Order: sequence, then C-alpha cells, then structure tokens
Amino acid sequence: MPGMDAPTTSWVQGGAGRLRVEATGHGRTPVVLVHGNGGDRTHWVATVPHLARVRRTVCFDLRGMGESDPPSDGSFTLEAMVGDVVRVADALGLGQFVLIGHSYGGSVVAAACGTIPERLAGALFLDSGGDLRSIPPAELEAWRAAMGPERFAATVRSWFSGLLAAATPETRMRVMGTLERTPREVYVPVMEGMLAFDPRTAISRYPGPKAIVAARMLDGPLSLQQAVPELPCEFIDGVSHWLQLDRPEAVNAALDRFLVSVPG
Repeated sequence: MPGMDAPTTSWVQGGAGRLRVEATGHGRTPVVLVHGNGGDRTHWVATVPHLARVRRTVCFDLRGMGESDPPSDGSFTLEAMVGDVVRVADALGLGQFVLIGHSYGGSVVAAACGTIPERLAGALFLDSGGDLRSIPPAELEAWRAAMGPERFAATVRSWFSGLLAAATPETRMRVMGTLERTPREVYVPVMEGMLAFDPRTAISRYPGPKAIVAARMLDGPLSLQQAVPELPCEFIDGVSHWLQLDRPEAVNAALDRFLVSVPG
C-alpha cells in the first residue's frame, strides 16, 4: 500500500522499564496511540494500517501491560504514563505529534494536554473516561473491596462484559484476552491514578485541535463529553466501548475528519 512501511517493533527505555513499541508509516504529522487499562497495542490493529498510509504511526504497550515491563518504581500515575509517551516519542525522533487515547488512554492524553502541550499537534479522546472525583466515598469503598485479590478476576470480567455488550465476537475475544493477561497489581493502581484527576483543567491547557469520538450507547455522567461539554464530540452507533475494533471504518473516518484540523 502506498505510503506504508512494514511495522517495526522495538524496545524503548521508559521511565521505569522497557516499553514495547511498534511504528510504521511516514509522511504527515505523526500519531501516537495510547490503549486503555487492561489492553495492549493490539487494540489498534485496525487503526494503525489506516493512519500509516499517510503519516508515521506509533503504538506501544503501557507499563506493566502487553509486553512492556512492570515499572521498577511501582508507579502507575498519569504523570508517569505521560513521561513514557515522551520517552517513546523522543526515541523515535518525533517532534510534535498527535496523541490519540482510548478509554484510560484518553486520560493519559488529557494529562499530556496539561503537562506537555508544546509537544502536541492534536489531542483526540476515544470513548474516554471523564471526571471521577464526584464518585461518592461509599461507592469507592465498595469498588476497592471488589478489587481485592479474591474478587478481582470475577469483578473485572463482569465489568468488561457489560462494556462489551454490543461488541463483535472478535472484539470480545481480543479484549477479554488482554484483560486476562493484565495483573491485578497493574490494573488496580492504574485505576486509582484516575480518581483525583481533573481532566477539564488539564485539557484546557492545550489550545490546539482536540475532539472526542464516543460510543453513543455508553454516553453517561462519567464520560469525558459530560466533563468537558465544549469539546466537539462525534458519536458512533452500534458499538461497544472498543469502538475502534467493532467498527473500524467508522472510527477511521472520524479520525480522518479530525486530522484535517491538524497542521502538517
């Protein structure tokens, strides 16, 4: 296909361990893709080939997920995740780049808007979580109890099953597979790192192109579009939370519409 290179997979030294990185394509302003909690870079299997036709496209496994090392410092904060994004971008010689994040990855993008706005050429949030600070303490206490060692596997499997209600069989198989390979010692602190985060303030610090693409059936009070209603939001119908796997042609078209606003 014109404009595409064979994907190259490499190791990049992150802030506290090696990160598994895949890069392909060349051309216009590069894109870095950030997957969600319990996932890995294969959640972009239908996105990378599309974007790589006309631009450098990079995806990687977040620390402790996929093939990437668990962090030696035990840190799963959003700030640490943004630091890993920067290390990946620097290792690949990227200057400014578009950052696209799915689910928890959208929170990483929001944190990047607040801490490295000068590196971003665009920020897109794919069915991302919003402001969790309003969750009542009793609900948090119940959630933490359900995340205990004896209940963790059943709890997250049930939670993901709900989010996958509208998924294709292929999406369900891929997502449940990566979830089962994500240790509790990774999944839980990643979630904890979001609980005090203010996405609206962070996103406001980046003045460039930014938008949301979301699953219509999962629009709710804890979604990013509710936390930052002034952001342009395009809804995709008939999809699960992993919309980029369920309807890649619709999501890729939405990404193309957003990327028209990105310089270069």
